[in-house]
Amino acid sequence: MAHHPGTASVAMTFMKRFAVIFLIFLFFPGWQSSQAALDSPFARDSGLSFSRQPEISLLHALESLSEQQLDQAQGLIEQLVRETPDFRLAHLVYADILAARAGKLEDLGAGFVPEAKLVGLEDEIRRRWHHHVLQPDRERTPSNLVRIGENQPYVLVVDLDLSRMYVFANNAHPLRLVEDFYVSGGKRGPVKYREGDQRTPVGVYFIQGHIPGRNLPHYFGWGAFPLDYPNAWDRKQGRTGSGIWLHGNPTGVFSRPPQASDGCVTMHNEDLENIAPLLKEGRIPVVLARSVEWVDPEDLQRFNAEMSLRLEQWRRDWESRDTQAYLRHYSRDFRSGSGGDQDYAAWVKHKQRVIAGKKEIRVRLHNLSILRYPEEQGLVLAVFDQDYWSDNFQSKSLKHQYWRQEKDGQWRIVYEGTF
Repeated sequence: MAHHPGTASVAMTFMKRFAVIFLIFLFFPGWQSSQAALDSPFARDSGLSFSRQPEISLLHALESLSEQQLDQAQGLIEQLVRETPDFRLAHLVYADILAARAGKLEDLGAGFVPEAKLVGLEDEIRRRWHHHVLQPDRERTPSNLVRIGENQPYVLVVDLDLSRMYVFANNAHPLRLVEDFYVSGGKRGPVKYREGDQRTPVGVYFIQGHIPGRNLPHYFGWGAFPLDYPNAWDRKQGRTGSGIWLHGNPTGVFSRPPQASDGCVTMHNEDLENIAPLLKEGRIPVVLARSVEWVDPEDLQRFNAEMSLRLEQWRRDWESRDTQAYLRHYSRDFRSGSGGDQDYAAWVKHKQRVIAGKKEIRVRLHNLSILRYPEEQGLVLAVFDQDYWSDNFQSKSLKHQYWRQEKDGQWRIVYEGTF
């Protein structure tokens, strides 16, 4: 596109105002591949994301600005605000382009956006662009997803630093990335420790149902999917609070700044509505991580084989009624019960008494999931359906086990509970 007189200087003025973004453009390794990232998004075109195309249009406009193509950037932004009038970030960019062309761009936000809101909008631009620049190899998988059970058709992984949620389908090996979405987290970032700290938890959680938007204040938008925070590990660490949900944005809001909620994960209402049918099937794990590490699926296969072997040996030792062999799988820091209120010594006495009273024990495990715990080095959550049979007692239960690699290099169970 031809440049009109003054276009280059106006674009340069604008670029200086968006210094954080354009430092990424100019100096971040691999920025030259950004156009390919926009044209061929990491996630396949699933048709689930309503917000994807507006985001790509915004990023194309920013790239045009970086190339001093102000006319092209303005055309893209004008079309975007017409088609997506509730996208506040697009309006900010549009206002600044017009102010720059008029020679009145004295500050980001054309001088009329309050500083507190401006910081959030700058952060939103940075994280959206960072996500596209830093897209991992399509053949890689989040390191947390070691194994996903057959009864868990989908799994969500949230990268809080990138404000991104990834949806994986459990119908292929490796797991198939279905879609990714921009999301917002807690006002004070990760990690949650106590009630009211406005932080988003970091850990592995499970969706506990669905609350329609008609039953909630408009703040929650289309609806909400409550998570099981605080889980057993949170309670063991003394973390408090409740009401951590995946929910929509307030009615009429396209997107919120990256850190805008009281600890929940929020997203565009139509995006949430589109993936809702996926979240209502089975027990859906939600991994909330400060930063997601992407690894070769073969690495996960090897680790899965190691952990599966440990679980199998635990199962066999329990069936053998060799109490000492069985107890060797448990840490001295072990706790049990729904609140982790039974310590190791009390639990050992209980198990010795129970096992001594059995003539035969059979244990079968189904729907095994193995997930590396974010923010906790050497901690793994194993989740499975357990069928237990003995000569005087039978039960079926959902079991959660937390395995930790201890100082001697051995993996042992530090928490176990049935649900």
